[in-house]
Amino acid sequence: MKKVILSLLAVLLAVFLHSCQDSLYYTSYQDLPQSRWDNNDTISFSIPPTETDLDVALTLGIRSTHDYQYSDLVARIEVLCDGTPLSSVPLTINLYADGQHPDGLTRLIDESYSRPQALHLQANHQYAVHITHLMSLNPIPGISSLGIIVEK
Repeated sequence: MKKVILSLLAVLLAVFLHSCQDSLYYTSYQDLPQSRWDNNDTISFSIPPTETDLDVALTLGIRSTHDYQYSDLVARIEVLCDGTPLSSVPLTINLYADGQHPDGLTRLIDESYSRPQALHLQANHQYAVHITHLMSLNPIPGISSLGIIVEK
């Protein structure tokens, strides 16, 4: 009986992992030199063209070090289609569980995510994403890399 339950759990885990991979369309991260982000440094990504129209969710991922001393990060994501701006959205990403200043708190993880943003990709078009920070401190220490995750 124990072997049957373990086999069933293994099959369920394999199905779950396979379904997670199927939803991922594109992901990419870029490292920031010296883990510092200047507001003049735009981080850019090119999303590969699709063969058919596709509705996706775009999420910003941030990898930070313990040098980052704030509870959140404010950034702007600009989406372009064939070089023409489609949208420009400011996002706040919380880096701590309760959203409070980190004094006395333990960082949850060194990787944090924005809320997913809906995006419609038209077939055979080139999409680009440009990210800049909107924080008053410049440059920002402690941001080691930024990335985008595009899921179906």
